[in-house]
Parts: sequence; C-alpha cells; structure tokens
Amino acid sequence: MNTLKFKRAVISNTLMLTSVLALCGCSSINTQVVPQVSSEGMTLAKNTRSTVAYKLEGINFKNYDNIQISNSTVAFKRNWQQDYNRDQRYLSTRVSNKDVIRIKADVAQLFDQTLLEEFSKSSNYFIVEHVVAGTLLLKPAIINFDINAPDVRSAANVKNYVQTAGEATLFLEIYDAVSGEILARIIDTRKTRDKGYYQWASKVSNRQDAKIIIKKWAKSLRIKFDEAHVK
Repeated sequence: MNTLKFKRAVISNTLMLTSVLALCGCSSINTQVVPQVSSEGMTLAKNTRSTVAYKLEGINFKNYDNIQISNSTVAFKRNWQQDYNRDQRYLSTRVSNKDVIRIKADVAQLFDQTLLEEFSKSSNYFIVEHVVAGTLLLKPAIINFDINAPDVRSAANVKNYVQTAGEATLFLEIYDAVSGEILARIIDTRKTRDKGYYQWASKVSNRQDAKIIIKKWAKSLRIKFDEAHVK
C-alpha cells in the first residue's frame, strides 16, 4: 500500500539568500539596500522584488554580433539536502549525494539546451564556440535551487504530493569575451506555478516545471538581446 506524504510547499518571497548575498556583496536585496553602483562600477538598471540588474554605462550591445554561452552551473539552496532529509521517515527516501549531483547535472543540461535553442532563433547574432571580436560571453547559473519533492530512487513505495515544485534564482553575468570586462549582471528569482491543489510530484512533473521557468528566462533574455541589438 502506498504511503501518501503531503507536503505543503512554503515558498519564500525573499529574492536572495546567503549564496546570492555573497556574490552580490550586499546584505539583502530590496529597493532600500541594493547599491546604485556595483563593486565593478556597473549601474543599477532594475530593482524589483524578483529582479535585480546592473549594466555598465555606455555599453552598446548592438556592437556585439556574436554570443558565446558558457556551460551553466547549478547550486542548491543552502542546507537543502539536510533540511529535506530531516523530514524523511525512511532512510531510502532521503536524498543522497549522488542524487544531488544527478539532479544538478540534469538541470544544467536542460538549461544549456534551452538557452542554445532560444538564442538560435535570433538572426541578430551568431552563437560561437571561439572568441572573436564583437563577442559577448554569457555565464549563466542557477542558484538557491529548491525542490519540494525531488525524484529519489527509493525502495519504499512513497509518493510525494505538492502544490508547487519549488523555486530557483537565475544568476547571469555578461562579459566582453575579448577583454574579459563585465558588462551586465542579472539576478532573477522565479517560483514554479501553484497548481492550487496537491499533485503527485514525479521526475516528469519536476522536469516539466523546471523547463517552464528556464524557458521563461531564456525567452526573456533573447528578447532583451534582440531589442538592444536593433536600437
């Protein structure tokens, strides 16, 4: 007989947690404390509850015809594994280090594929593997990754039911690929859709929800690049 485990998804509205704070060099992210100028000299271009963006003054992205995309990285929310395992009744349902590594690799691969597919739709620039003049280097990362019911290969017949799959934060830095100078930084937090009811969380459903968020990030970035390129 299946053991049904109901888990209420409590999603924090806080944009940045410890890992993001360390990267940004600020105590918290909100309209009061976000510095107007970053440590690299970039100017604050956007500051909302979910998004913070910096851009180097005087940069014209229209001068860049090529884009190089680094392999993305994924980092879980601080103490996510320990916090999740603390609530598990069975040893076999706990998340192992191998599970964490596998999930990170799967999400990174999905992110890389989605970014490449989305940016390949534009005719304003070329995706390149080697640096040439007029190349932007994108360094994408997903941080504060939080899954409410990860897919764990367990001997116990346990099903997790959640209303939302979790949340994640995009941390993207954009560089001049030749000089190495940072030109922009974008930090954006998104939650998965709230279905309004409890649904069985599986590997398929988790991947689908993750893809929705990643697709939104990739499409938004591609549109912004297109808009900047034609100005």
